[in-house]
Amino acid sequence: MTVLLMKLLALASMLVDHTAVFLYPRFTDAQTYEWLRAAGRLAFPIYAFLIVNGYGKTRDVRRYLTRLVAFAFVSQVPWVLASDAALYPRDNGLVVGLGARWFVCAIFIFVACAAWYCTVRKDWSVLLVLLALTAAVLRVEYAGIRIFSDELNVFYTLSLGLCVVAVLDGALSPQRDTVKLLMQALALFGVFFLVRDNADYRTLGVALIVSIWLARGNRFSQAGVILLWCAVEYIVDPHPVSHFIAAALSLVPILLYNGRQGRPLKLAFYAIYPLHLAILGMATVYLTLTQAAGTVVS
Repeated sequence: MTVLLMKLLALASMLVDHTAVFLYPRFTDAQTYEWLRAAGRLAFPIYAFLIVNGYGKTRDVRRYLTRLVAFAFVSQVPWVLASDAALYPRDNGLVVGLGARWFVCAIFIFVACAAWYCTVRKDWSVLLVLLALTAAVLRVEYAGIRIFSDELNVFYTLSLGLCVVAVLDGALSPQRDTVKLLMQALALFGVFFLVRDNADYRTLGVALIVSIWLARGNRFSQAGVILLWCAVEYIVDPHPVSHFIAAALSLVPILLYNGRQGRPLKLAFYAIYPLHLAILGMATVYLTLTQAAGTVVS
């Protein structure tokens, strides 16, 4: 199985999952909703594996990470509207705030941007880091509709996981730059503080990416790591057993991976994420406002 086929499978799973959130409870029953959400559990282990695989094959990890950070920012408003659009419309105007003390956020964001500019890329891409981290801590609500909230999209998890892998890899290199690594480690600490509890799949999602990388070189060891993660994510923290089974089925395409890329459609796959969320988010907001207006009239 090629990278292209794995991406298509994970993409289909993700679309089913997000559509289920939109459909319930207006257009589907609870049982159908649970089955659709279970089908969506297939996606993240595959994406985590592909992040590690991509890190091993990319010719420029800095550009790879820049794309992830860019889409973390671009996807945040669509993600909030699709999954956390408040759904409690009230006429209280514009509300703006921060998820933690503003000076703590500002310090960590400054350190992360400084580390990026000094050790990753000395160019405009530092603005993407600034925007993505600001979006992560910003809370904006207008007329009861959340625009920025404490729920962060999966690109934050993937970006942070890739950062941890890159720093660990650098630390293990004989040609390591100690000063550079210390700056990156300090920045990672700050970023982890800002997003650890709010990014999709949270700390466990980052842990899966790092664990798959640590088990690199042995596909069966990676499969074992993924299976253990599925057990912790869906059994230790109780979920329907169908969620664990669907997540564990991600091992099939991963074990069948043949090392081939397939047709490269990088930006297309990235773009589908914010685009489909924007469509679902706008539909959610429209239905919510329509329902609220009908309630007021009645």
